[in-house]
Amino acid sequence: MTMETMNRREWALVIGLTLVAVSALCAVPRPQLEAASPEVASPEVARVSTVVTPSVVAKSAATATLAVTLTPTAIPPSATPRPTRTATPSPTATMTPSPTATPYPFDTRPDLARYIYIDQRSQHVYLFEHGELLRAIPCSTGKPTAGMYTPAASGEVGVYVETFYSFGTHQDNAWYLFHSVGGIYLHGLPYTYDEHGEKVYQDRDALGVRPSSHGCIRVAPEDALWLLEWNPIGVPFTVSDPYLDEWR
Repeated sequence: MTMETMNRREWALVIGLTLVAVSALCAVPRPQLEAASPEVASPEVARVSTVVTPSVVAKSAATATLAVTLTPTAIPPSATPRPTRTATPSPTATMTPSPTATPYPFDTRPDLARYIYIDQRSQHVYLFEHGELLRAIPCSTGKPTAGMYTPAASGEVGVYVETFYSFGTHQDNAWYLFHSVGGIYLHGLPYTYDEHGEKVYQDRDALGVRPSSHGCIRVAPEDALWLLEWNPIGVPFTVSDPYLDEWR
């Protein structure tokens, strides 16, 4: 059939098929058209390239066929993930507790509601309630000479004396403990008065440091006031060895 012999109906059919082929070409996605180029696809992204080859085949005056050939691009294999390394925990060291040291080299008498221990080695008065330390008071006991040192003793705290005078000095807040060469008391520091009537205390620097009294147990005036509030009358007490050889 020649173009001269084709009637209007046949021309309309050819034009329609041509339009269908053009529409099919326009409907193909742009990435597929670009994949048809000779460039090499990236190894990280798998693409599918489509090669579109339109062809119009006139089988007869009344029919035509549009052939589309799809050529897939090979998809590279996915990367195999690397195994995650798991840290092995180190063994925890087990600490062995040390044995608890005894805080005092003497019996704190937990069987007693209240207890007083006068330690002439450390020059301290220790006050306990049911064996638990309540207060440690620096003190000064008798000088390590004949007739002045404080001998070891035990008993209960006796009467309270507000103020007494001895060896040319005054003493406030005193509690009788026991009798040796003379009466042994637990009391505040000795003092005299200056020209303004103010108290001048003696041997404060000896408290908790060294023996300095004539046999009594001296404490600071503020600690004597605290004892007054605590009221030690009737409380069991112990006076340790005087450790004369250590203080001489």
